[in-house]
Amino acid sequence: MAIRYQREEGLAAAEYIACVGQTTLGAGRPIGNPERVQAMIDESDLVVTARNADGLLVGLSRTITDWHWVAYCMDLAVVEGQQGGGVGKALLDETVRILGKGGSGASAASRRRRLLPPYWHERLSRLLAQA
Repeated sequence: MAIRYQREEGLAAAEYIACVGQTTLGAGRPIGNPERVQAMIDESDLVVTARNADGLLVGLSRTITDWHWVAYCMDLAVVEGQQGGGVGKALLDETVRILGKGGSGASAASRRRRLLPPYWHERLSRLLAQA
């Protein structure tokens, strides 16, 4: 089934909660507080979504950035049934594409690594090697 990746403004808390709630990330997010979740989404600089052919949200990345040098991926979530199929990698690739090179000639892979906090680098490397 084809997945569509795009920047999305106005993502509803209910969709975020439904998606993130199906991942291990859900335990670390306030998914029981829709108002707080909506504020988190609204204050994010960039939200990229992955939707299946039926429009169902199957993954997302949520990023804060200065749009010139630094970007920090706050959330990278893919619903359990879609994990391992490259959705997370594609979400990061689309995020990097939207952000641009940020004044760097670095490769897309190294720009993807800069999006994530240090403890994610090793895990992301393993996941990308499997994709």
